[in-house]
Order: sequence, then structure tokens, then C-alpha cells
Amino acid sequence: MADYIRDEEEQAERLRNWWQKNGVATVVVIVLAVGSMIGWRQWQQHQSVEAGKASGLYEKMIGAMPTGDGDGNADAVKTNAAALIDQFAGSSYAGYAHLALAKLAAQDGDLDEAASQLRLVVDKPATKELEHVARLRLVRVLIAQNELDAAGKELGRTWPESMQGQALELKGDVAKARQQWDEARDAYASALEAMGGQGGSDRVQMKLDDLNRQS
Repeated sequence: MADYIRDEEEQAERLRNWWQKNGVATVVVIVLAVGSMIGWRQWQQHQSVEAGKASGLYEKMIGAMPTGDGDGNADAVKTNAAALIDQFAGSSYAGYAHLALAKLAAQDGDLDEAASQLRLVVDKPATKELEHVARLRLVRVLIAQNELDAAGKELGRTWPESMQGQALELKGDVAKARQQWDEARDAYASALEAMGGQGGSDRVQMKLDDLNRQS
């Protein structure tokens, strides 16, 4: 029994000594770990709330976008787009808001404003995909403004395979606007090959057929 009590006393003494040396540090580590876990969960909850808010504004913006049938609410689009740009600057949602404002401006015939909104996305894109989409739309606006050199410069950049067809179509449009008929035909033919019969190929085929009828 005496040996047992002595062993217990020795273990207790070792525990006291260890605690004196490491106790405070251990408590700090535990507190930091618990605090980090709570902070991480709070951050996740905050991000979830913010994502839901951004998604709601985006859905309202898209739902209000005017269509060819005259439906829509341009003021609601502008209000929700402004909220996305203000509250979620630098995000993809803000980028899509600029695209929506550019579309409204183009529909109103304000090509300068449309180009300005698109350049905001091109210059500081949230994603590469947004950059490419905005750049293609900017080229269309530049062609409509007869800024053919600027349009050609934008088209001279590298394009992902999924957008090669659209970029080649626009190269054909630039060549056609310059009355460079052979270059336009070649670009449209290349665009058709790149599209492989997918979206936009019918439109490009009509442009090519129209050029062939003129020759």
C-alpha cells in the first residue's frame, strides 16, 4: 500500500511540474484551436449568407432584363446591377452586372457606355471566361462604332477553343466592313469549321452565302 501511495504522489508531483512548465501554453493552444474553429464556422456562415445575397440580386437582375418582346424592367436591372457592383466588387457577380449594363446600353443605342462597361470587365476580370465573353462583346460594339483597328487588335489575342468560332466570325465581320471580301470568306469558312455545326453556325453560313452571292 505504501508503494502504491508513493507512486501516486510521484505521479501527482510529475503532473504538477509538467503543468507549471507547459500548462499556460497548453491552455493557449486549446483556446486558439477552439477560437479558430469557431472563427472558421462563422466565416463559412458569413460566406454562405453573402453568396445567397449575391445570388438573389443576380436572379432579380436577370429576371428583369428586357427581351425582344418588350418585357422586362430596365430600372430594376440597373438597381440590382449597381448593388452587385457595389457590394461584391471584383466578383463574378459584379462582372455579370457590368455585362448586363452593357447590354442595356447597347439596346438603347449608347455604344460608348456599352464599351465602357465591357472594358471594366476586360481590364479586371474575375475569371478568364468572363474576360473572353466581355472581349467578344466589346469587339461587336467596336465594329458597330466602325472602330475596326481597335476591334482587330482585340481579336488578335489568344482565344480558348470554345470561343474560336465566334472570334473567327468577328474577324470575318471586320474584314467585310473593310470590304476585304476574300479575307472575310476565309474567316467565315474557318469559323464554320471551328463551330462544327454548333450554335452560331447557321448565322455564319448566312453571312458566307451573302458574300458568295455578291461575287
